[in-house]
Amino acid sequence: MSSEAIFSKLLKKHMPIEAHWQRIETGSTGTGIPDVNVCHLGQDIWIELKLVKGRKVDLSPTQVAWLTKRSRVGGVTWIMARHTYDGPKIGKGDAIYLWPGSMAKSVLRDGIKCRLGVREWSAPFDWPYIIEVLFKQEE
Repeated sequence: MSSEAIFSKLLKKHMPIEAHWQRIETGSTGTGIPDVNVCHLGQDIWIELKLVKGRKVDLSPTQVAWLTKRSRVGGVTWIMARHTYDGPKIGKGDAIYLWPGSMAKSVLRDGIKCRLGVREWSAPFDWPYIIEVLFKQEE
């Protein structure tokens, strides 16, 4: 299982049980669509999951375009990046960064140095608060 798949399972594990979670397989859909779509209490959000490499958050041009366009028309989109220091399964020495999808160009350019709109958590993660932030009405 890839590290991104492990990250996805970790996030799903902490979602409210009544939330509808859909992992998106891009091969069968359009390019640039985020990895995860979640609907909870009538709010639909899209999350692009990434693993930090050095200080980079590798977004493709099609992902940047999709996140930017969806944000412009009022869609709730996020870029969630995990920076592991001791391996993805241990999760004691890592951080999670969360940016609104509207910041995709800046995140691509600056990686984790992008401070515009970022929220950051260190392990152990406060999952209830992270989920609360994801489902707030505004980005």
